[in-house]
Amino acid sequence: MEGIWYQYLYVWRIFFPPKKVNEEIIDELKKIKPDILTLIEVDTGSFRNKGKDEVRFVEKSLHLKNFVEKIKYPLHGWLKLFHHVPVLNKQANAIISRYPIINHKYHVLHEGTKRVIIEVTVKCPQKVTLLAAHLALGKETRAQQIKELIKIVNSIKNPVILMGDFNTFNGDEEIQELLKRTHLSDKIKLDKESVPFTEPAWHPTRRLDYILTSHQINVKKYSVLHFAFSDHLPLMIDFTLRN
Repeated sequence: MEGIWYQYLYVWRIFFPPKKVNEEIIDELKKIKPDILTLIEVDTGSFRNKGKDEVRFVEKSLHLKNFVEKIKYPLHGWLKLFHHVPVLNKQANAIISRYPIINHKYHVLHEGTKRVIIEVTVKCPQKVTLLAAHLALGKETRAQQIKELIKIVNSIKNPVILMGDFNTFNGDEEIQELLKRTHLSDKIKLDKESVPFTEPAWHPTRRLDYILTSHQINVKKYSVLHFAFSDHLPLMIDFTLRN
């Protein structure tokens, strides 16, 4: 989509995506050669994707060796009903890594419909813990989720990279408590070439997506990638680990 009003009328495209779009995404990813990928709202085999798990497809196509995926709705309470709704029951978040995954677990937040946080520890060669998050659309619910995220981050001893769609419709001030009460920092100012916004992709005016890193992570480069495959622009960092 390019932001033209009538494109919003093409509702059927939700269920019938463009042909070979997955292959086009892979072609672009091969140019940047990622070692770690976090995917938010990825299709793991619904009818609209002809039963193909996009996480496994990306992992094999890029010759990455390890992945963890999780349907983004919990299996308890009323939200378990989403596991019986076509498309939604295959909508997941995932982390794919070239480095060995030595541990993984899932956190389920207490508020919101989007509650599942993926935690993965990789060895590259030092241990780094990756967190994939997709936060709620409501401001008050997001605030509660961020408080829980603070506890999760502070419970981890390894260097941390927290990534995902935070849905911060009210701006960066929504994550200030997260930054103040953890060892995480925001390095987006390292990107001198792009405006610091990620949504909508065709004319970004809001920043909803983040990669936050702890002080042991030396971020050498931070980039907003101009990929036209989603309504969000993806983010990328190049990093090393401090001794």
